[in-house]
Amino acid sequence: PTLSFWCFTPGVAMRALKEKGARCVVLASGTLSPMSSFASELALPFPVRLENPHVIAPDQVWGGVVPVGPSGKRLNSSYRFRDTDEYKAELGNAIVNFARVVPDGLLVFFPSYGVMRACVEFWRSHGAPSVWDRICNAKHAVVEPQDKKEFAAAFAEFNAALGLRSTKGRDERAGDDGGGVENGVARHRGGAAV
Repeated sequence: PTLSFWCFTPGVAMRALKEKGARCVVLASGTLSPMSSFASELALPFPVRLENPHVIAPDQVWGGVVPVGPSGKRLNSSYRFRDTDEYKAELGNAIVNFARVVPDGLLVFFPSYGVMRACVEFWRSHGAPSVWDRICNAKHAVVEPQDKKEFAAAFAEFNAALGLRSTKGRDERAGDDGGGVENGVARHRGGAAV
């Protein structure tokens, strides 16, 4: 048996950096907001901060927990349940329903590439029509590749499905063809974390 002690207070590590003489720390991310609580967790003063408003308006976001799927079965992605056929089928059917009602694109976030692959493989081979075919009937499906070299092509395919084109670093609408669903990568439009 092993007994481990883990420190989940990032301020301890940041204090050690300061004691070693670090004079400048640059934090850049789209997910650190609000900065005041994040700075508090790091237990360091941040005299210079740049925090921009989010590109998505509050009325475009819904946050919630979906504890059960369409047939009332529990959606539990813990290690013990996520490999079961029942879980993968229920999750896939929930995504089918979301894909039908969420305008534009839909993102599905998985805890790992392995879980994502297992779910997509299951969806492609189960049901008549398959869960995957039903997702694809509602949205253009794109699966995030693990290979960084293939990522740019998948990202472009997802944006094309949304009718977006890149203009000076911003995405702009080019048309509407129903949107896309991408499994894995964090991007705008509808999102669901598994």
